[in-house]
Amino acid sequence: MVTIRDVARRAGVSIATVSRSLNNQDRVSGATRERVLAAAAALDYRPSQAARGLVTGRLGTVGVVLPDVTNGFFTPILAGIEQYAQERGLGVLLADSREDANAERELVRRMSQLVDGVVLVASRLPDDEILEFVQTRPTVLAGRVVAGVDAIAVDSGVGTDQILTHLAGLGHRDVLYLHGPRQSWAGERRVAAVRQAAGRLGVRLQESEPMAPNFAAGRAATEYVLAQQATAVIAYDDLIAWGLLTGLEDAGIAVPEQLSVAGCDDALQTGMSRPALTTVSADLDRIGTTAAELLFDRIADPGAPVRTSVLGSAAVLRASTGPVPV
Repeated sequence: MVTIRDVARRAGVSIATVSRSLNNQDRVSGATRERVLAAAAALDYRPSQAARGLVTGRLGTVGVVLPDVTNGFFTPILAGIEQYAQERGLGVLLADSREDANAERELVRRMSQLVDGVVLVASRLPDDEILEFVQTRPTVLAGRVVAGVDAIAVDSGVGTDQILTHLAGLGHRDVLYLHGPRQSWAGERRVAAVRQAAGRLGVRLQESEPMAPNFAAGRAATEYVLAQQATAVIAYDDLIAWGLLTGLEDAGIAVPEQLSVAGCDDALQTGMSRPALTTVSADLDRIGTTAAELLFDRIADPGAPVRTSVLGSAAVLRASTGPVPV
């Protein structure tokens, strides 16, 4: 196996000079760096990440903590982070908190010792804990905004407003909103938008208790939904909506002829639900790549100004919503 000593011998320089050249450090002339790089290329030398870490003080890995690795909403976000990191020769350490703030807290604590920085995706932690953690390790939020922390999020309230406006235009005046997890930053914005739209449009809005953002919770809510006698339902996310569609089918309720259903996130592949689900869509791939970019910039320059980006959203109208039953 080729070692850094072999590169130094071929280039006619010290091991320290090879290390500085490969890590783009100062105190190495351009001609010397070129000679070292040529020697490394000729020998097909690939420095180990562990050895590089001893020189740079970096671990060559970034961490990602998310609430549910099985939720399709997070898949393109994670893919964007992984691709960005991979292109820069770094690894990604993934942890799943299972929608548990206590578990997330412990995962973040443990992970901070193993990575150069962390992306917290849809974090369920309180703002003050996030701000405290930012002081110990470069941190970026994806899917949430906290003042003083680099973040990329989606204003899904815009698309949710459009969904209710669409339903009101179809004659619906009695709509049920199915909440997601209590600690969700996105959920707070969605319900705020739907409440505001309901007041503007003259729609009576009912609201459920918080529930887990998954298929099982949506299916289990079927009896509750039918008891509310609303003509349309807006779910916190597509998984809840998908579960509800299945429960309604089991109960013999036709969608949208007897009840309209809408979700949020556009996380289901086309054809996964019958009928196709009306939902709120955003550029999820961009969330991941932007989060990774923000994190790598923060690692490179800890003192740089904090940056926050909020992406827009839009309603995607499909077959699960229709005119109010007559």
